[in-house]
Amino acid sequence: MKKLLILLALPVTILYSCKPGSSEAEQKTELENHVMAVHDSAMAEMDQIFKLRRNLNALHDTLAAQQTDSATLQLLQQNINALNNADEHMMGWMRNYSAPDSLQHQQAMEYLQQELQKIERVKTTMDSTIQAARQTYQQHEPTN
Repeated sequence: MKKLLILLALPVTILYSCKPGSSEAEQKTELENHVMAVHDSAMAEMDQIFKLRRNLNALHDTLAAQQTDSATLQLLQQNINALNNADEHMMGWMRNYSAPDSLQHQQAMEYLQQELQKIERVKTTMDSTIQAARQTYQQHEPTN
């Protein structure tokens, strides 16, 4: 479903940014705002990544102390690593992104389209990683 939304978002964004009557500056601003909206949506999920990573680390340590089977510990570690990677993908995108203020209109639009695709991939990765980690935690969480 999310992939479908991404595939639909790109043409809609292009059509929307090229609507008649829009100045080049307005088109660029609209596309840049869309990129930043996807970024902001992904950033809102960073707290979930931190909490899940903390919970999975604690669960991993508890189960390791109880000498739980290695397959479960390995699964927990894989989820922790995936959360770390999702976090790093977001941080990497933010380090590499720069507003295309000095670019000509066409170059700026192409750059923003590429950045939109990148940040949408980051968000998709974050969403699937969070979902998998949450499911793993729920399957193995301690019952009190």
